[in-house]
Amino acid sequence: MTKTVLNRLIVLLSVMLLGLTAKAQTAQYLIVTQQDESQVSFALAEKPVITLTDGIFKAETTTQTLEIALADVLNYKFSDQAPYTDIEQVKTDATKPVIEAGKAHLDALKPGTVVNVFTVDGRRAASASAGADGTADIDLGGLGAGVYILATPTASYKIYNR
Repeated sequence: MTKTVLNRLIVLLSVMLLGLTAKAQTAQYLIVTQQDESQVSFALAEKPVITLTDGIFKAETTTQTLEIALADVLNYKFSDQAPYTDIEQVKTDATKPVIEAGKAHLDALKPGTVVNVFTVDGRRAASASAGADGTADIDLGGLGAGVYILATPTASYKIYNR
């Protein structure tokens, strides 16, 4: 290979790499789509930390956390636009869980929605699915004393079992 051809090849590869780098720098958000097709976005400026531990996907910044079973992640992508254009597109649970007599009760869920309870180290300790009426009950009586995370596809709650 002549020196001229080699120089041209190096310049061509440099231009291609520069173009790929410029395209990668336009991404401003990490968008995670869950099995129920709800989306959670993380601004890359907030430097989200992604971990996978014992089948649990966790994305965390200083302002928000998403912690779900890896099987519940439909896909993820990087984008230069946030997934929401107005407030009506944001999905949230209508009510917080009610905890009484060793049980957590949730309502206003989509039928079939899976609700999980995780230990602080990411192990699933309990789970339940919402019935046709949109309610789910999780027995917390078998859990030891401590702090747990109750997670729906759209929200997470810290609970204390005493």
